[in-house]
Amino acid sequence: MATKSKKSKAFQMKWKALGTILFFICAISVFFCGVVTVNISKEWSRDVINADTVYDTAEFQDFFHKALDHVVLADVYYQNEDRIEAGKAVDREELISGFKRYYGIMDGVITGNTEINETYDGLVVYGDIPESLQANLAEYQELVETRLPSYYKMYIQRQLDEYKSSVRYLEEQKNFLYYIEDEKGNIVSGNATRGEIGEAERTLVLSAGFSSDHLGKNPYYFNTYTNTVLEESNYKFYGAVRDPLMQGDAFYDMWQDFTYAKQSLPILFAVFVVSLVGAIICLIHLIRVTGQKERYGKVQLAQVDRIYNEVHFLLVLLYALGSTVAATALLDVIMAGTVQFWSYVFTTILGAMYLAALGIGLSYVLSVSRQVKDGSFFRNTWISASIRRMSELFTGKTFRGWMVIVMLCYGLGNCAIMGAMVLAPIHGYVKMGMLFGIVLVLFNAFCMYLFIRALRSLKEIMVSAKESSKGNFSYPLDLNKISPSFLNFAEDVANIQEGFKNAVDDAVKGERMKAELITNVSHDLKTPLTSIISYVDLLKQEKLENEQADAYVEVLYEKSYRLKQLIEDLIEASKASSGNLTVEKMRVDYKQLAMMAMGEMADKTDAVGLTFKVSCNEPVFIDADGGHMWRIMENLLSNVIKYAMPNSRVYVDIFKMDGYGVLVMKNISAAPIDFDETRLTERFVRGDESRTTEGSGLGLSITQSLAEIQGGTFGIQVDGDLFKSIVSIPLWIAETEESAENESV
Repeated sequence: MATKSKKSKAFQMKWKALGTILFFICAISVFFCGVVTVNISKEWSRDVINADTVYDTAEFQDFFHKALDHVVLADVYYQNEDRIEAGKAVDREELISGFKRYYGIMDGVITGNTEINETYDGLVVYGDIPESLQANLAEYQELVETRLPSYYKMYIQRQLDEYKSSVRYLEEQKNFLYYIEDEKGNIVSGNATRGEIGEAERTLVLSAGFSSDHLGKNPYYFNTYTNTVLEESNYKFYGAVRDPLMQGDAFYDMWQDFTYAKQSLPILFAVFVVSLVGAIICLIHLIRVTGQKERYGKVQLAQVDRIYNEVHFLLVLLYALGSTVAATALLDVIMAGTVQFWSYVFTTILGAMYLAALGIGLSYVLSVSRQVKDGSFFRNTWISASIRRMSELFTGKTFRGWMVIVMLCYGLGNCAIMGAMVLAPIHGYVKMGMLFGIVLVLFNAFCMYLFIRALRSLKEIMVSAKESSKGNFSYPLDLNKISPSFLNFAEDVANIQEGFKNAVDDAVKGERMKAELITNVSHDLKTPLTSIISYVDLLKQEKLENEQADAYVEVLYEKSYRLKQLIEDLIEASKASSGNLTVEKMRVDYKQLAMMAMGEMADKTDAVGLTFKVSCNEPVFIDADGGHMWRIMENLLSNVIKYAMPNSRVYVDIFKMDGYGVLVMKNISAAPIDFDETRLTERFVRGDESRTTEGSGLGLSITQSLAEIQGGTFGIQVDGDLFKSIVSIPLWIAETEESAENESV
């Protein structure tokens, strides 16, 4: 027993949950290692793995080339500020083309026959300009004379800004050493001496037709612009980088980043391997225990196991492909060195996709494991299910399989008989052909008889279903007259009829018993309550000298009458819902009835400050029981008195609509209506959930029942705090009035 307990311990839910949590922790650790590796190495590509030192990386080359470009720009191309301000560094072609682009000037006849002068403030015209272009020429000349000088100054200023920026950059570099000499060997500029450059280990020499590269393993790639400027100037560049680097510039920061990345990779790789192994161990454990509560126990399948395995696999594959494409795009954006905020956002999205992929993948693997252990893997495939459904055609589970055989035999029989009928005369057997023709007619007549019989069976089933929809569950459906092809269908319809009939009978019986119980209990309570009320009245007539006793008697009097009202409401509600009330219809003036009811209860409505606004544009006579309608009006007004906002107006609209006299009573609720208003017509449901106000919760239920037994309806509508009661009763149509109208016509 102890051994079995130990073996089953791993199958307990807490150990399964622990295995799942550890799996996700290990998998998240794998993802974390990957993200950190990408972030610390995204600027180095594979150099962080392949390169031994920072000098062997492409990033170092880019830094050195950037510094070299600044040297060539500042000390070779521009040389000094005086030369720039004098306009000696101006590229005439670049200046003029930039000016034309800036002002949207297109080359054509005018620009082809004109030239901007050397001082950039006038225009020299060559040849003849057509008369039609003279206006354009004048506009172009004005632009050159008024705008070009300003643009020229802007151009010079931009060159000065570029020169100063390059000088500042070179001054900030502590590890980049260089000097430039002319063709005679004279030093033109630099921040180091020949001796310092000569003693350096990592150097680069560039000149027209000669180069010497000792910077690192990666060879220097020639920048077209830089080398062109050096060749045209006949200058020679000597550059070097300190080794080791000094603290304080971009080269040193780059070396620090490279060192950090180089040292972090082995640690990240170790964590990655350990986490991956842990995730695999947890996955194996989950595969082993999934679906079972003990070793060799019964396998319990989950809801996801109902999905066909082919469909499940395709869904997982589609997500895997989609997430792979999306993850690749996000990694490209992250590797491109986007804004830090967006890098965090994209990494978070990537992590969410990774977690979703883990969950989906784990769910699929465990689903396959459960089905394999249960032996239902191949059974739960679409192919297997299709084969089973096809086999069911011949087992009667869907419809009679022999119907398929009959249809095939019908078609083949017709083909065979018609073939014999046609071939017999060809071979000289004319009478035999005629005989086959008769057989063909008889065969199709017999098949038509069977088909018509089947259609009659279907008609019987449809009629039975239609009767059932009308509530006639006793309609007989003779199964002996049903064709075998529809027998299963007919049996199902008959069973549905029987089930509905039993359910309706049980519901009616239960409702009747409920009504009888309420009525009997109410009558039993009414007898002793009458005695209680009588004795309370007698106590009130006695002169009790104890004031506290008088108070007790008053409470007894109030509560006993309230209980009496509740019992009467119960009896009336029971009678109304069971249809035991008698209805004596007559012509009732709807407006007059409402006015009388409001007058009768004026004291109570005035006490709470309610003002009634009645709207009735035409006489409305309804065919109703006056006593029942009076009770309806009492219930509606009592509801308004209890729940309407004090000192507010109550609107009563009476009108005709679609053969009914309609009364709509609207009031503003004192308390927020934050419940389902449709429940208010149920028994014992009150708008005051705390039940501190007087009432039984039966008023609106009685109102609905009384309206329905008179052929009308009762409804409630709520709009915010606006509460509307709607009573619709059929209009009065007198036979005498109709006959009088007919005579007058």
